Amino acid sequence: MAQSDSDEGTTQGKAVAEVKDQAVDQAHELKDTAVEHATAVTQEAKEKATNVAHDIRHELESQGESQAKRLATTLHEAGRQLHDMADGAGPGPLTQVTRQLADGTQRLAGRVDDGGIHGIGDELRTFARRQPVLFLAAAGTAGFLVTRMLRHTGGGGVDANTPRDAVPSLSPASPIGDAPLRPAAQP
Repeated sequence: MAQSDSDEGTTQGKAVAEVKDQAVDQAHELKDTAVEHATAVTQEAKEKATNVAHDIRHELESQGESQAKRLATTLHEAGRQLHDMADGAGPGPLTQVTRQLADGTQRLAGRVDDGGIHGIGDELRTFARRQPVLFLAAAGTAGFLVTRMLRHTGGGGVDANTPRDAVPSLSPASPIGDAPLRPAAQP
């Protein structure tokens, strides 16, 4: 009987070892499958992010080109109007300045037409490299002027210096607001 118990223990030990080996093998397979799936998901996410970035860049370039064409059209029209003003005025220094401004506006419009948004960017980069101090001063001035214009046109919201009672407000009790009314013009 001792022999039989010993054989039975050995058989059970072998069975336990086989189950353990199978579990380890399955764990390794599961780990490999998880790594493969994680790699595939990561690769797909990178591809989608790249595609989205390309789409956004293409859309921005398209909109930039459209705006450049509008700018060129506006500049051509302004140049034509300046030429008309100079042609209608008598001779003098103001007429010469107006003609020079009209010619410069027409040249700028032509450059915008020819190069588009990329041409404008290239010219700005070239100017910034040639004249960095002047470029930074011009950029700062332009930023300041745009900010001031937005504040005065209401694009910047309520100014910190605006008195609170000068800002119209709507309340449930007063659907037309409590802003002061202007007196009617007297005939």
